Amino acid sequence: MPVTKAVLVSLLIGLIVFGERLFPFAVFSKRKPGNLIHIFERYIPPLVMIGLLIYSLRDVRFSSLAQWIPQISAITFTIVTYLWKKNSLVSIFGATIIYMILIRIM
Repeated sequence: MPVTKAVLVSLLIGLIVFGERLFPFAVFSKRKPGNLIHIFERYIPPLVMIGLLIYSLRDVRFSSLAQWIPQISAITFTIVTYLWKKNSLVSIFGATIIYMILIRIM
């Protein structure tokens, strides 16, 4: 890809992302959000997490320990540390480190 095309594509993507980030502030700066937004903000994050959990476990085979222990250990670590510390970053990064170590060891 030529450099000019890559720069133009990058700028376009940057403008699109900026517009997406600006949209909620532009729409809801003058008035309160409706009930639908409150429903989305309450129920969408857990649904997304459940979808990601299902997606991450879709290829796990339970025929041998080496194939499922890393995933289950990382998921357990994520749940326990989040309930304990209430910090998503610690839970996610810790689980990622545990998973990467376990897949290399097993």
